[in-house]
Amino acid sequence: MRSTVPIRRALISVSDKSQLVELGKAFQKQKIEIVATGGSAKVLKDSGINVIPIESVTGQPEAFQGRMKTLSFEVCSGILYRRGDEADEHDRNSLKIPSIDCVVVNFYPFEETAKHYDARDSNQRGPLIEQIDIGGPTLVRAAAKNAPDVLVLTDPGQYQRAIEELETHHGEVTVEYSYKCSNSAWGAVLKYDQAIYDTLVNEKIALRYGENPHQKAHLNVHSASPIAWPKSQSESLTGQSVSYNNLLDFSAAYDLCAQLKHRFPSHTHAVIVKHANPCGVASVENSLPQAQKQAITFAWEGDSISAFGGIVCLSDRLTEDTAAFLQERFIEGLAAPELSKESPSLKLIVEKRKRLKAVQVKAFETESELRSLSVTGGVLFQTPDEIESNESYQTPTQLKIDSKKMNLVSFGVGVCQSLKSNAIALVRQIPHGFQLVGAGQGQPNRIEALTSLAIPRALRTLNESSLSGGLSDCILISDAFFPFPDAVESAAKLGIQEVVQPGGSRKDKEVIQRCDDLGVAMLMTGMRHFRHS
Repeated sequence: MRSTVPIRRALISVSDKSQLVELGKAFQKQKIEIVATGGSAKVLKDSGINVIPIESVTGQPEAFQGRMKTLSFEVCSGILYRRGDEADEHDRNSLKIPSIDCVVVNFYPFEETAKHYDARDSNQRGPLIEQIDIGGPTLVRAAAKNAPDVLVLTDPGQYQRAIEELETHHGEVTVEYSYKCSNSAWGAVLKYDQAIYDTLVNEKIALRYGENPHQKAHLNVHSASPIAWPKSQSESLTGQSVSYNNLLDFSAAYDLCAQLKHRFPSHTHAVIVKHANPCGVASVENSLPQAQKQAITFAWEGDSISAFGGIVCLSDRLTEDTAAFLQERFIEGLAAPELSKESPSLKLIVEKRKRLKAVQVKAFETESELRSLSVTGGVLFQTPDEIESNESYQTPTQLKIDSKKMNLVSFGVGVCQSLKSNAIALVRQIPHGFQLVGAGQGQPNRIEALTSLAIPRALRTLNESSLSGGLSDCILISDAFFPFPDAVESAAKLGIQEVVQPGGSRKDKEVIQRCDDLGVAMLMTGMRHFRHS
């Protein structure tokens, strides 16, 4: 198998002409024929490098003020034909197509130009459109597709290595290097297309700062966003722009509210989020009088200390009695359907909470697209966390959870799914609905999530609640399996008699036996719901 590929003819068409002369001289030294477009050709000629103008290959002059120059049957064929393929070689010879073995292209500076123009202003859109490169990405894609036979260089930073390869291998480059440059080319095309999409289709909203004041941030708004993010302070429903951290909290609150609305369409839901974690959640049948007011009241009671300064998301239109309730409590933001600057109920809150951030929910949709997260050295992608089917539920213990509580279990699993791991949620039934009474999340130790966070919060909630009841009325939900019986033992000691977990530990039998010893009913869902980001 060959280890190098010959470079006999190169096509050059670059916007960034740095180090171009050095590359051109290296080509000339190795007797590589250079075909170049206007500006690139001039720079090379002025340095005494022989250049064949692109028109000699295409048979046509540059036209339409430079919009057409490299796109042609001849150029693309010279790049794309399969070397050594009898049929392709026959076509190339009969059509007199010159072979192009190296493509040196970098794109029009769209991203740099976009910094100086507003794509939403039709009068400023023209200069941006002219910086959308058509021929360049086409040539790069063709060359990358035909690696390793065609070398593609998309960045001046690659030139020195290319020069060294040509020098070492006497006018050839290694197959390994050609493939490496091909991989870089696909990334360059992706980045360029993404920049165009983000600028012209997604709207970019500059944020005051990121997670901290020393960090810069902006938001790219998808055209189909289910939340109507204000694109400027003048478009804000309350005159207050949302921050980076607000966006994280609004997003977390929306996701849980959408999931609950999907699980329980006949209920109205209230979700309170603080630092991307639900701290108050309640669902009440929407046929009840003042159902939303009851839902937000129980959600607030779920952890009134953490709810202070939180983000509230409501599944239904904000009512005046809910607004009156929220007016007396400090919240950072509010999201609900049908909100507008003229909403009387929103105005009622803003009368007292003038710094409130408010956004309109256009639709509640469960996730369907891949989610991404930047990490050191790359970007992680994953499909949405599914809503499990209760068909997979199993109860291996002697005691069973009452079948009438399966809706409460579904509510609890949904809430726990939205908490950072390790997560424990304590939930209970309330009149015509469900309530989160205590949560422990974000802990490396599941026992501490239970005993140091979820239990103390639940005891405070139960003590302050307008309803009677204790821990024995709560179901404990865990986002992952119990590797040891210790969590069950701690829960039982405090009076909790019903536990829900995914199962799947090597010590499941030991945990099940301990539940039976302690008189605890345990249900296994068969699906883990870790949330690390």
